[in-house]
Amino acid sequence: MRNFLAQKEFIDIISKSQKEFEKNLKNKKLMFVYENKDKTIGEEEMFFPTTSFYHLTGVKAYDSNNQSLNSYKFYELLKLGGIDESKIEIKDKTTYYKLQILPQLMQLDRMASMIGNFTEYSLLLQTNKLVGNVNACMGFIKSEKSNMYIPNTALKEDIRDITNDRKKIVAVLKKEINEKLYKNITYLKQNYSIASILQNKEINKKIDINNVYSNNKIVDKEIYEFMFSKEKDKSQKS
Repeated sequence: MRNFLAQKEFIDIISKSQKEFEKNLKNKKLMFVYENKDKTIGEEEMFFPTTSFYHLTGVKAYDSNNQSLNSYKFYELLKLGGIDESKIEIKDKTTYYKLQILPQLMQLDRMASMIGNFTEYSLLLQTNKLVGNVNACMGFIKSEKSNMYIPNTALKEDIRDITNDRKKIVAVLKKEINEKLYKNITYLKQNYSIASILQNKEINKKIDINNVYSNNKIVDKEIYEFMFSKEKDKSQKS
């Protein structure tokens, strides 16, 4: 992609990304399972409300009366195709870079490989956690209202350059906000044992262990083998 986007490209990229956000992330929770230096694993959960999408775009938007749109109205009008490109303006030069990597970040449940604490905190950029890879990352801040991490920025940066206490992500699970337990594994690090995750006592409490699945055939096979082994052990003990 070119370094600088033309004005006409703004609305096209944002509209396409909104459709992916609607399908993959809107009102969903992701649980990022990471590996510590001592090989133990932990997890961090993130929530993606409708209103968070606006903050990822780096643009300002206005209605037909030139009134500034709030994040919810922006999303709803965008969904209906009701925002004219002439009503979109950039906040600053970082908007160009945000829009270059925005489509990639809509696949965060499959593309993220690392998680860490943001180290470049300033008056211009305030975020806490970063999730992403060497090309792009999404920033999260803890909501005082919900006490959950929610997205508040998109960065075209190598996550290794702007984080500390960085950890490798070994798995990602996804669920709807109204679901009690996770059962969809969207990502599993290559050659990482699914049993290490499903047998972890703390993580296991948050997983619907009897209905866990993946759309990835290889991961689904590993889940089946784990469940088969579990049932076999159970029958041998009885």
